[in-house]
Amino acid sequence: MNKRTLHWSYLNIKDIPMDLYLYEDLEELYLKENYIAAIPKWFLNLTTLKFIHLAGNNLTKLPEEIYLLENLEFLDLSQNQLTALPETLCLLTNLEHLNVSTNELEMLPNDINSLRRLETLNISQNHLKRLPLHLCELSRLSSLNVSDNVDIWHIPERIAYMPSLQMFSAERCSLIYLPVALAKFIGYLRIFNNGAVTHIPVIYEKFYQSFYERIAKVTNILMSHENLFWVLEKETNTKLLLPIGTRRVFRVPSKENQVSLYDDCLKSLEYLNRLTPIYNNPALNYILPEKFMVDHIRNGPIARCTFWKCSNPLFTSYYFMVVKRRGSTSRRLFTCYFCTQYCANEWLCDNHKKYYTVDWQLYDN
Repeated sequence: MNKRTLHWSYLNIKDIPMDLYLYEDLEELYLKENYIAAIPKWFLNLTTLKFIHLAGNNLTKLPEEIYLLENLEFLDLSQNQLTALPETLCLLTNLEHLNVSTNELEMLPNDINSLRRLETLNISQNHLKRLPLHLCELSRLSSLNVSDNVDIWHIPERIAYMPSLQMFSAERCSLIYLPVALAKFIGYLRIFNNGAVTHIPVIYEKFYQSFYERIAKVTNILMSHENLFWVLEKETNTKLLLPIGTRRVFRVPSKENQVSLYDDCLKSLEYLNRLTPIYNNPALNYILPEKFMVDHIRNGPIARCTFWKCSNPLFTSYYFMVVKRRGSTSRRLFTCYFCTQYCANEWLCDNHKKYYTVDWQLYDN
């Protein structure tokens, strides 16, 4: 029998039928919304499969031999009860689309960066506490959805800096600020429903909709850390938390060339990282003069220059502005980050009709 696509969804079946062996050239298989509790080992002999849709079943684990489906390109395991993904899943080197949303996952496989062809990853509605830094090595990843993981409070800057990222969603997490190193050409963004966020980087303004003004009032950040850096916006006396890693911020106008040699060195290393990744080299702990430098190399830039013609990476010090939209009754604050005063002045020249600046001061907590 020669049939490449098979639809067996919504049939209330409890086991994957062995009749599948009759389909020698099977490439696409739909088994969603059934009661399937396990993937049998014989199923892994169907190596012609490229597309498997198993959403809405009762799976609690995957077989270690999942890697035998070597031609698999699309795998949907959403709406199951998976508590972990086997490391062998990362041997599916042809996989381009992976959906494991609405499960019980607390972490991702250590070698997920081996999925070099992965283009879309949906890990929303799980119990993840953090995103592994090596996600950033998925150079083809264009869509990432981490929404509804309520314990995630921070998006690693190196992940937000991924060059191919086009769609990113992190709604209803516990983010304490929005990543400012977001990919320059991202086209779709949903990240504003995070109650502790006090301000929005102006690079997000094109994604910001008026209905977000109705979000519940800002919740206090119930954490303290020596690396948290705050400023106080003077118009409404709002405390603004700047990206972790910030050490100094400069006003506009102020002296030019205040960004340190330390940052220039980190910028050079970041360009090297793009050619030959060194951020996960354990030797960094021994060969660099201070721990903070290791952290910055690993985490990546904490922001990009807001001036779109520049977009240089920023690490520990930068020129900072708080702005509001002219003619708006909104209390929403937008923030800008620049590598030089020149970039700040150029941005102001281009946008002074749309925004006005708000004074701020360092907050000593």
